[in-house]
Amino acid sequence: SLLPTAVSSASLPKPLQDVKLDVKGLYANSPVSAIACLLIGIANGAWGTLGAVYGARIGISTAEIALMMSLVVVAGAAMQLPAGRLSDKTDRRFVLAGAAFGAALFALLIFLFEPRSAVFVLVFTAAYGAFAYTLYSIAVAHANDHARSEDFVKVSGGLLLLYGFGTMIGPLLAAALMGWMRPEGLFLATALAHLSLAGYTLLRISRRAPVPIE
Repeated sequence: SLLPTAVSSASLPKPLQDVKLDVKGLYANSPVSAIACLLIGIANGAWGTLGAVYGARIGISTAEIALMMSLVVVAGAAMQLPAGRLSDKTDRRFVLAGAAFGAALFALLIFLFEPRSAVFVLVFTAAYGAFAYTLYSIAVAHANDHARSEDFVKVSGGLLLLYGFGTMIGPLLAAALMGWMRPEGLFLATALAHLSLAGYTLLRISRRAPVPIE
């Protein structure tokens, strides 16, 4: 096994570089992505932790709760390709803001109309997931647009850290609103996070030029 290695003309791989998380530098590189991942973590953490609790409290069956939780993820996965292609053709921030508004819209519809029919709950939550679960990948792609290739790992790690912080905050906020108001308080929490994301993204669009489309 040593002979092929000894006679090979291939160059040796470069040594791995130490990667240190730099949240301040991450924000300086892409404020939209940094804030977005924190807010996305708040919304996704709230839904992922308390979605089943919401289903139980409005009276749908265990099987329907399981289907609801699955459809949200499936809908989000199905939207990855079209959302990704669209964001490759235009300023990703417009796609990020649009998807955040879409998630907030369906969350507010659930909050305002309080559906109890399993069919309506499944349709509305799946539509919510289609928008909400495309946001993280777009935010990461936008950050990488502004980063050097050697910093991709550091950028991705920093964004994941911010997302993780968000997932710790989200369930606490949503649980407080659900206890203070009603089960649909969960969606008020996610709507607040997504509207904040959309508003901040639009603000940054007015202050920073987009990355040129290649």
